[in-house]
Amino acid sequence: MNNFSSIDIHLPDKYQQYFHTYCLTRVEGSQNRPEHSPFPRMVDMWFLALCIAVKEGLKPEPQVTGKTYKAIEGNVFGSDSWRSNALMLIAVAHTGDVKVTDQPREMMRIANAYALAGLPRLIAILEEHRGDTALDYLSDVVVEMME
Repeated sequence: MNNFSSIDIHLPDKYQQYFHTYCLTRVEGSQNRPEHSPFPRMVDMWFLALCIAVKEGLKPEPQVTGKTYKAIEGNVFGSDSWRSNALMLIAVAHTGDVKVTDQPREMMRIANAYALAGLPRLIAILEEHRGDTALDYLSDVVVEMME
């Protein structure tokens, strides 16, 4: 069961160009090349930003304000149960209360707050690829983060 199916992810407009640049499948249906656009789907980029924020102990960003766009539909979480489970665990760790798992909107609010905190760091990594392709450089950075 997908607890997040009715909860779409909205992001500030300022991030839209980066999702279009670094994700393979675009809203318009066209595709980029994997070596320059290392994320198969927009949810993958969003999730890595969330993971970076958690890993680096970044403070979650407050609720999105200003002009936004619907970046990711909630139904995408139905195909990856591990991702939904991770969102639940992050929400429990953030609140210290297991009862948050009964509140899908609150869990998604927390997850998006972490993703918003991690997006500037992820975008900086992608933009500074120093002669490597975005995929090669991102892979190296992720390996370093895991060590």
